[in-house]
Amino acid sequence: MDGNTNLIRVLIVEPQKQPYVKDIENDFRAMQAVVGGPIEYLYLTDDAHIYCNEEGKLLGLTGNRRMDNGDVIAGTFFICGDNGYGEDISLTDEQVEQYTERFKEQEYFSYKEMDNMIFARVKPAVNVDDFLAKMEFVQDDEEDLER
Repeated sequence: MDGNTNLIRVLIVEPQKQPYVKDIENDFRAMQAVVGGPIEYLYLTDDAHIYCNEEGKLLGLTGNRRMDNGDVIAGTFFICGDNGYGEDISLTDEQVEQYTERFKEQEYFSYKEMDNMIFARVKPAVNVDDFLAKMEFVQDDEEDLER
């Protein structure tokens, strides 16, 4: 980095491309420019996190990579380090290597698959008990709750 302490080294992951390292401004607007819109924070590990476009799926951005929970990030995202206090910092060489390896395989998702991921199922409820039952919320025995 060229002496500018406001730059952080991140790993950028674009749809259907290999990840690459880039120095970006550690600034909200610069981060938005990388992902092409409003940013959303996603937990990756205790020492790294992802920023992606919060509206990626709604905007119909190309599916990028599948996360461990099965969700797919749409559009470009980037990974930066976390100093343990939630502040963004540069990735270490080891982190760059680790996440480049993890996200090196390009993934392809059909439009139908991406469309299926943005809709929520609405289950109307007539009261709280009905809502909890439809959400498959299991309530402990009332006697246990009184203790």
